[in-house]
Amino acid sequence: MPDRKVKKIFPFISLPVLLISFLAIWYFVFLPPVRDLKIVFCDVGQGDGTLLEFPDGKTALVDSGPDIKILECLGKNLPFYRRKIDLVFLSHPDADHVGGLNYVLNHYKVGRIIESGIGKNTKAYQSFADTVKAQQIPEIIALQGTEFDITSKTKAKVLLPASVSGSTSLNNMSEILLLTYIKEEILFTGDMEKEEATQMASFYPKLQANLIKIPHHGSKYSLDERFYYQLAPKYAIISVGVKNRYGHPHKEVLDFLGKRGIEIFRTDQLGDITFETNGATMKWIKSN
Repeated sequence: MPDRKVKKIFPFISLPVLLISFLAIWYFVFLPPVRDLKIVFCDVGQGDGTLLEFPDGKTALVDSGPDIKILECLGKNLPFYRRKIDLVFLSHPDADHVGGLNYVLNHYKVGRIIESGIGKNTKAYQSFADTVKAQQIPEIIALQGTEFDITSKTKAKVLLPASVSGSTSLNNMSEILLLTYIKEEILFTGDMEKEEATQMASFYPKLQANLIKIPHHGSKYSLDERFYYQLAPKYAIISVGVKNRYGHPHKEVLDFLGKRGIEIFRTDQLGDITFETNGATMKWIKSN
């Protein structure tokens, strides 16, 4: 008799338990967790590619490195079900910044693309431009002063270039992006060289940011000391390939940053580098 009661009651008990278990799994796996802004400087070799994951679940990509390696970084750092990149920001059309975007566009749905409009007659850029046109992805041409909201707590502003003419170097027409999350600011510098760094120091003498992506993979030709004195960063990210043929990062840059007490993180030594910020403080989480 007791056995029969157990058998009769068990289906009624097990159904709610299973339902609650299913809802719990669904919540923790499929809903974006409430957390800080996550910034992943991807190890893409000799190039730049940064993933931004916002607390509301939105994602953004700043450049993409030279090739398919960007997908490895996205795969490791995004949930398997998240197949959308809401925003792609392209600093300039050199292959080591744009080369991975075609792979991204073919594996993720991209919401919109922001770039300066500086084209380049290279296979990597033309392939990217053709895919953007074929997929009818909205593009925004942004120059100095362009501002836009990414989330309710996150704003982005293009600081330079003022125009797409006036310099013979594409590096010195890199789009400089300032990302503000509540009170914390992160500066993305593309491949700007000293010419553009000097402009930054002149145009924005009061600009400060705790975290900077060091321009042009740590090239000495991008080193403007006044720019760094004014910016006063705590953390410097150098995105660079192992034993690259350019000798990046150059000793002059490493020595200067070291003397200033700026903590250096290198993708050639650490792999993917992850920071998080709650809008008041910035912290290094891990590298892999």
